[in-house]
Amino acid sequence: MRDALYLIDGYGLIYRSYFAFLKNPLFNLEGENTSAVFGFFRSFFRLLKLRDARYLAVIMDSKTPTFRHERFPEYKANREKAPEDLHAQVRVVEEILGAMGVAVLRKEGFEADDIIATLASVCTRESRGCYILSNDKDLLQTVGGDVYVLQYDKLTGSYKQVGREEVLESRGIRPEQITDYLALAGDQSDNLPGVKGVGIKTAQKLLADYSNLDEIYNNLTTVKPEGLRKKLAADKEKAYLTYDLATLRNTLSLDQTVEQMAIQSLNTEAAIPLFIKQGMNSLAEELGGASSVKQEVPDHTPPGSYETVLDEPALERWLKRAGESGIFAFDTETDSLDEIVARPIGFSLAVGPGEACYIPISSFQTGVLAPELVRRRLKKLLEKDSLKIIGQNIKYDYKVLKRWGIELKNIHFDTMIASWLLYGNLRSFSLDNLALKFLNYQTIRYEEVVGKDKSATLAEVDITRATDYAAEDADITFRLFKIFQSKIEEEGLQDLFYNLEMPLVKILANMELQGIRLDLDKIFNLSRELEAELNHYQEDIFALCGHSFNLNSTKQLQEVLFNQRKLKPLKKIKTGFSTDNTVLAELALEDPVPGKVLNYRLLAKLKSTYADSLPALVNPGTEKLHTHFLQTGTATGRLSSRDPNLQNIPVRGEKGRRIRIAFVPDRGYSFLSADYSQIELVVLAALSGDTMLLEAFKQGRDVHLRTAAVIFGIGEDDVAPGQRQVGKTINFGVIYGMSAFRLARDLKISRSEAEVFISRYFQRYAGVASFIKKIIAGAEAKGYVETIRGRRRTLPGIKSRNKTEKTAAERMAINSVIQGSAADIVKQAMLNVSQEFDKKEYKTRLLLQVHDELIFEVPDNELEIMPELLKKAMESGADLGIPLRVQVEIGQSWGEFH
Repeated sequence: MRDALYLIDGYGLIYRSYFAFLKNPLFNLEGENTSAVFGFFRSFFRLLKLRDARYLAVIMDSKTPTFRHERFPEYKANREKAPEDLHAQVRVVEEILGAMGVAVLRKEGFEADDIIATLASVCTRESRGCYILSNDKDLLQTVGGDVYVLQYDKLTGSYKQVGREEVLESRGIRPEQITDYLALAGDQSDNLPGVKGVGIKTAQKLLADYSNLDEIYNNLTTVKPEGLRKKLAADKEKAYLTYDLATLRNTLSLDQTVEQMAIQSLNTEAAIPLFIKQGMNSLAEELGGASSVKQEVPDHTPPGSYETVLDEPALERWLKRAGESGIFAFDTETDSLDEIVARPIGFSLAVGPGEACYIPISSFQTGVLAPELVRRRLKKLLEKDSLKIIGQNIKYDYKVLKRWGIELKNIHFDTMIASWLLYGNLRSFSLDNLALKFLNYQTIRYEEVVGKDKSATLAEVDITRATDYAAEDADITFRLFKIFQSKIEEEGLQDLFYNLEMPLVKILANMELQGIRLDLDKIFNLSRELEAELNHYQEDIFALCGHSFNLNSTKQLQEVLFNQRKLKPLKKIKTGFSTDNTVLAELALEDPVPGKVLNYRLLAKLKSTYADSLPALVNPGTEKLHTHFLQTGTATGRLSSRDPNLQNIPVRGEKGRRIRIAFVPDRGYSFLSADYSQIELVVLAALSGDTMLLEAFKQGRDVHLRTAAVIFGIGEDDVAPGQRQVGKTINFGVIYGMSAFRLARDLKISRSEAEVFISRYFQRYAGVASFIKKIIAGAEAKGYVETIRGRRRTLPGIKSRNKTEKTAAERMAINSVIQGSAADIVKQAMLNVSQEFDKKEYKTRLLLQVHDELIFEVPDNELEIMPELLKKAMESGADLGIPLRVQVEIGQSWGEFH
């Protein structure tokens, strides 16, 4: 027999690979989804490894509708449209296959299955085996003789051959009966009708009794029961239509012969740079491209073992090595993720790739070093200004060690922050993910060491296993440092990384350690007040409606608003009509119930999210809330906050003020709020060079008033408060790329009016219009935008042919430059303030950063000097050519500001 032909159902494999990674997708360094590409080629090379394939082709579907669509327009009409980023990956797969010289077949007007069926017939005529890699049940009709379907078996790590016997065993029918079976039972996935009321078991029984569709209809009078006979008779036309559509065409004229599908001289070298480009270094290495990969990443193979430090000589030896190296990776193991209560149980050091140790100070096994001894020795090392310390999420280590009496003096490099700056579109900046992405190395997972429930600590597991895990963390961190260090230099990000982001680590750590006091009496009283108000609103709503109902039930609210009160629905959703807050706000203009429901919701959220939840987050030891500020939490460079999110408490309005009033300073201190005035508009003026905006800020004029005068065509003295608010909405809307549709909705005006307002704005602020065009053009050319400090944000959708995606990317580009630059300025201001505090050892401390506002806690004896000192430090956050203005307020609660 001649060498077998292997056929891969290309789109089927690509599709399955894409959805296999749906919950945990893979991305390349450009932020593009590569799940389908990786999954496809992992299966492709596995096939080559497990089967001695000498002839192979990848079969793709037609790009145009097939004859089946022409015969039956509803064919596959029930399928959801394939994701946009899946189409892009099909092109990448075909590019790589083409580079390797793999035959890719497609025939317009026909499906991949028809081509596969044709080639299977050719193989049978040529006495050649044929193996089809696919999970498509339709292809089972080609099985027979030496034609098999291959399905990968995860348990055995090999391919299961599906032949005639396997089809009969699993399906209860023979391969040649597949089309008869589908004609009877239909096919929901392809939207084939079949015979209504005939299911799987009935179809199987009919084919067991009558062999095929023709025999069934030729002997229809003998079919029992009568009800089944009637169903078959009624849908005879649909049955034969389905039969024809499900039958694969196996006599197509193809451009290539099987001999032209030989892969003995597969050009795998050509694929290596393409895999590296996609960030698939493991696939490149599999092809023997290790040397090519190493140009970008170092050897990732871990050493055979790490050292466990159990005596003083070993400790001294490692500390000496770290000191002499001048730079080392450091990691802390603790008994808790909460840095405010966590206790150290060990430390790991790495002085080079593969050169790492673990220093346990707590273990169920005897013989570990005394904690106080290790603390004293580590303190001498870690508090030296001359030594550079590398870490992954090193803010955690800093906080734990500071509570232990050690301050990490020279925090030089954080691999988590570096990866975020370099590759902001990564799904995760965790050490595990970075190791896999850049070192092709699967780290030891914590749960593998301590158990799935993670209830144990490293002190409770075998010390050798603990060493493997802990020392590996330091080792991997050092290896990543070597990659990211050179990449930061290559991308010109040294100033942003070393002079802005890294110094910020200590500032944020100290803010988190300091915490902020919550007056529990006030917050408990507020909870009770909110409960009473909620009951009042509920009673009012029930009185208006004439009956009670569940205000938190969307379905019941829909019934009340749209059926009982006959309000006009504004937006359709899957479960009826929308009752979201924007809809309720519009409906409130016509009826009192939606407005009251909206207020009820707002109060309920304040109660559940803040009044009831915040007290439980107060640390019992410090009696304060200790939020976590995330440096890597946003793509624009803004800080975010969690556990609890103190940036999300409403800043403006009475409702938010009621929550903020419960935040109070320590005794003998006051709060000081330093808030940038319209910083994003100042940035827009400076970067755009718009003469009108620049003049307004240089003269300290009201920019919103001026914009209102422009769009309404009136003098500034004639602008009413409501018109000024419109000017403000447009000013900030420009920053976020607001469309006429959105502006019309927000201002409750017609779309044509909104278009006129935007047109007048850009006519008068011509510099802004030109600047926006320049940003978008630059983004299209480079694929990314930059802030004033060189922070980059890649924009995968900026060249998309999908209008919605491209428009969203354009808005993102504008916002990222302006908001990102403002974030750079605020961060620099935080550094400036910290430096001023260090000069004279002031006792004032920075507690919170809420976007453009900094909240300080100031002792009474520094209240006189701090307002001016802080204004000066913050207003020098950047030299924009126009003044940055900071407004300062002092109070005895956060709620007293603004």
